[in-house]
Amino acid sequence: MAHLPDAPLPHPLEAFVTIDDAQSDAHTPSLICEIHEHAVPPFVIAALDQLYGSMFASWRHVQLCEADRPMPHAWVAWRHGEVAAALLFRIEPARVLVLTEMMAIEAELVDAFCRSVYGRYPQADMIVLNAVDVVGADTPSSSHSLRWPSQSYAFSEDFVITLPANVDAYRALLGKSTRKTIKGYGNRIERELPGLRWECLKADSLSLQQQRRLVRTLQRFKRDGMQQRGKRPAIDRRDTARLLLLARECGLFGIATVNGRVVAGSLACRFGDHYVMLLSAADPVLERFRLGFLACYWSICDCIAQQASDCHLLWGRYDYKIQLLGRLRVLSRMHIYRSRLSMLCQLRPVFMMLGQGWLHSARACLLKYSREVIKRINKFLQGNK
Repeated sequence: MAHLPDAPLPHPLEAFVTIDDAQSDAHTPSLICEIHEHAVPPFVIAALDQLYGSMFASWRHVQLCEADRPMPHAWVAWRHGEVAAALLFRIEPARVLVLTEMMAIEAELVDAFCRSVYGRYPQADMIVLNAVDVVGADTPSSSHSLRWPSQSYAFSEDFVITLPANVDAYRALLGKSTRKTIKGYGNRIERELPGLRWECLKADSLSLQQQRRLVRTLQRFKRDGMQQRGKRPAIDRRDTARLLLLARECGLFGIATVNGRVVAGSLACRFGDHYVMLLSAADPVLERFRLGFLACYWSICDCIAQQASDCHLLWGRYDYKIQLLGRLRVLSRMHIYRSRLSMLCQLRPVFMMLGQGWLHSARACLLKYSREVIKRINKFLQGNK
């Protein structure tokens, strides 16, 4: 829960208690829920960052991506005087689209959100959540499981590192082979690139021109590296502009230089007590030093030094994320219907969800086995050198 001392208490006329008879025993705390229509109060903005620590769940992300749209609604759930959950959403006539994404939330709280929305908006027949981990939704025996007809499939993912109190503790948690890799390539850099320096800088210590130059340099490294692997980079000017705006407000830059030339770096942005790794790249010319891997490791250590609780490496199944203690969090796209009857009356979205779920499963299966094949080929080639 988010402890926000400046948050106002829920207004008794605006809020309503959402307790089912099955949950009204003394062991289940009551939830007081309220909806702020066409408004996002300051305490909700702070709660989104504190509760979820996700860029894609933040109010700033909504502002950057939907600047031309009307103000969304805000739903807030209180428990024991503290904010237990907050969600931003829009009504699109019969559909409710939740804008808060890439986060974990209890099934009990999603259930309360559904009761609030369906109780206030009779025209709504379906609620759409994108990239969420609804904890307890798949546990029918739980008293807090989701009790609405729903569909879901694995839509995205996030690798999350729970950060210890200090860098020494983090290094001790790493696997033996990972520590050996870090030490080995670090020694190699000291021998062959003695001028390499890593520096951690907050965005406010850099000019806007320096930030822009760094971001574009790292994007070029990333693009060149992907092209060498036969992949097509997806970097557009609009995304870069949003990235620069976020970097200016909450960015933490890591910069590796050799004789003043940038050869690797990272950009992580802070939301609450979490950092989200938005960019980490190295000059492909220096690939033999594994600078990309080391830059990510050094950046995680910087996040620990900033007393963060978690670091998000986002989607993409790469071995280095697991080596650096990233835990996979599968995020789902979910449709929650008002009733089974309303679900039957919306066969088009029902069958679209079934088709999209099958396609994502098939794609994940193909990627998994193609990686295994590539690993075996590389192992075979290395053994025959």
